[in-house]
This record gives sequence, structure tokens and C-alpha cells, in this order.
Amino acid sequence: MSQRFYCPQPPTDGRYRLDPDESRHLTRVCRRGVGDLVELFDGRGFATAARVVVAGKDAVQLEAEGEPIVSPLPSCSIEVGSAVPKGDRFDWLVEKAVELGVDRIVPLVTERSVVDPRGSKLERLRRTIVEASKQSGRSRLMELAPPEALPGFLRRPEGLRLLADPSGAPFDAWPAIQSGSTVRLVVGPEGGLTDEEVASAREAGWVPVRLASPILRIETAVLAGAASILARTQPVH
Repeated sequence: MSQRFYCPQPPTDGRYRLDPDESRHLTRVCRRGVGDLVELFDGRGFATAARVVVAGKDAVQLEAEGEPIVSPLPSCSIEVGSAVPKGDRFDWLVEKAVELGVDRIVPLVTERSVVDPRGSKLERLRRTIVEASKQSGRSRLMELAPPEALPGFLRRPEGLRLLADPSGAPFDAWPAIQSGSTVRLVVGPEGGLTDEEVASAREAGWVPVRLASPILRIETAVLAGAASILARTQPVH
């Protein structure tokens, strides 16, 4: 696979132009120069082969070779509302969620949240999303939404809504998921959601589901939940 670079802007005058960060990555880190062929992606599902024609250290220009390739839509759309773990574990969570194909992550504020996501370095995390997309071959960027309080997230009306809960339904009893549908998953803090929060979710129609083992770390629960959702997705015949 060609080395990939993020270029959200359409070409002007027949040329793509990388921003300074991507330009430095191409010229200094990857040691690419004029004449080299790479792959560009725009974060919205389009990718194209492109050849470097100008290799300034902060301003790389490229020309497309061939037609753009459109990435197929995912089998289902996954939105995860997750409490934020301590330290750099949320960075790891975001990176692996990109690799798994999660479409959107919403950092949640819950009653027992230890980390307030409103203080997280969201710009750094968005850069993590770009880098993980480059490495995994994904051409649609996962969205990192602004932090939200749990009650607001629970009011999401559409799609299948799952609540990670040690007392919930085991994997083989999960509802079947049709291809093309939207699935939402809530993962609480490591201290768990309060009884009142769980009751509110149930009353709002969220389905409690059990993941791999009774107690998982936040980041493990998110990935186990996303992988389980994909495994339960049935193709449309």
C-alpha cells in the first residue's frame, strides 16, 4: 500500500496542496519527494493516487493519477457514548475505535465520571484520528463529538440503542442488527453507572447488554462492544 496523507481540500488548478503538518510528514518523516507516488484521502470517503510535483518542506503539491476511489459505506453506523478513562488511555481508545470502524465517539459526563472530558485535549485526539486513519487505510474520518452529559445522550431517539451493563443480555441474546442501520452504545465509567442512570436508560428504551466479562476497563468495553455490534450485523438479502 502507498503511504497515505490527509488532504481534506479539493484540488485547485489541478493540484492538491497538503497543509504544513502533512507536508513536513511527507518530506521529513517519510522522505518522499518530487516524482513519488502516494495516496491522498479527504476524510469523507474519497481517496486518490497522486504524484508529488512540488516538495517544499512546508508546502507539498501533488497531481492526481487516475480516478478517485470511493470507499464503501460501513455495514452499520456505530456511535459510542463513552466515559473518559484516566491518563492517555482515551488516546488508545480513540485510535483503536478508528481501526475497528466506529463512526462517532461522544465523550460522556456521568455521575461517577473521574475524568471530565470537557478538559480533554480534543485537538490532539483529532490528530490521533487522522494518524490512525492513515495507518488503517480508512478514508472516512471518525467524528469526535463535543462532550455531552449522559441524560442528553440517552435522548437519542433513532436506531438500536445498547447499554453496556454486566447484568445485561449475553452476546447470543443481543438483538439482530440489520446492515445499514444505526447502532448506539453507552459505556459508563469504571465505577459503573448509578442505579438511577441505568433506570433512566432502560426507561428511554436502551437495551442492556453484557460484554465479554463482568468487569471491563472503559477502553476494553468500547472495543468489545463495537466488535460485537459488527459481528451481530446481518447482511441485507
